[in-house]
Amino acid sequence: MDRVGLRVHLVTDEVSADSGSGAKPLLSPEQRLVKVNGAINKHLSALKKKDESLATLLGLLNHKMDLLVSGFEKNVSDDGQEESHAFHVCEVNLSACGIAFPSTKELQKAQTLSLHLKLFPSQEVVNPVAMVVGCERRDAFFADLSEDEKAELKERPYWVRANFEDISAVEQELLAQHVIQKQANELAGRRKVNSANFSK
Repeated sequence: MDRVGLRVHLVTDEVSADSGSGAKPLLSPEQRLVKVNGAINKHLSALKKKDESLATLLGLLNHKMDLLVSGFEKNVSDDGQEESHAFHVCEVNLSACGIAFPSTKELQKAQTLSLHLKLFPSQEVVNPVAMVVGCERRDAFFADLSEDEKAELKERPYWVRANFEDISAVEQELLAQHVIQKQANELAGRRKVNSANFSK
């Protein structure tokens, strides 16, 4: 398990009730951001074949902008309402290809999520788009939960599994490095415990 800061937004393709009139549905700021990031990542992938150095530089600049935006605790939505953009710190299963995390509500397979992950201790922030591949109630696994997870169970009773569908090469590399470092730290910790037990 990995402790991260997490913010989740459901990205829907819902159309407004009057969309039958041919009106284009309004996209939320989160939906617009997902579309823009998707377009950026697509162009960066194409550019990488021609100029890997330039593609990496532009990917890093895009990541820098994401970090700056994520530094703001609050944001104002289009209707003038304040929305909290604080991260919820929780235990997740994380890899370079996907994530499993606790949720307040049940999500359906194939729903698209915009995720904002703050990695510790590096404080790096990655913003992948993910697709839900499964969702179960966590109380079915109560015996396997840590004490922190049991305390959180009432507030977040669902366990969501999602695959990353759209993530920049820079952010995927950050995730891979984070996962490798965490595994190395856990292995070193186990060796230390085993060594201490052996010397007794």
